[in-house]
Amino acid sequence: MPTMTLQRTVLGTEEIAAMVERVAAEINAATADVERPVFVGVMKGAYIWMADLLRAVGRDVETDYIDVSSYDGDASTGRITIQRDLKVDLTGRTVVILDEVIDSGLTLRYLKHDFEERGAARVLIAVAVDKREDASAGGVTPDFIGAKVPNEFLVGYGMDYNNHYRNLPNVVVLRVDED
Repeated sequence: MPTMTLQRTVLGTEEIAAMVERVAAEINAATADVERPVFVGVMKGAYIWMADLLRAVGRDVETDYIDVSSYDGDASTGRITIQRDLKVDLTGRTVVILDEVIDSGLTLRYLKHDFEERGAARVLIAVAVDKREDASAGGVTPDFIGAKVPNEFLVGYGMDYNNHYRNLPNVVVLRVDED
């Protein structure tokens, strides 16, 4: 079993609370003309971000979840696999995809295209943190970004290492040493 060491905090609870309020206001402004947008959380990581953000949005919305995988441990496989699909019909709807992190952009690019193919009228993306060094990496640009963070291995606020540390209230750099 590898040794995992929490290094330094990148985002604290006050910074996270402020980014949640800011992004909620931005989403409300961008969807003001939409009666009931659909918020789709990308599981498992988005659940904390999604809960915080939906409370801050403070209006009637529809929610659903999609569980996709492109990682094996800490490495991307380059393939998207849907583990649990949506139940809601997206035809003609405004959809806001919620994910806790964008790094390669592969998952979010795939989901945006997939939801458009399913007939969504508009697909927006809101991420808690953006780890990309190049804002155009992955061929997708989030509409709402909570915080720009360093491209290091991060855990907490939904991000994990093999299901460890997902529930931390902060975003923290993790060092993993193989024994």
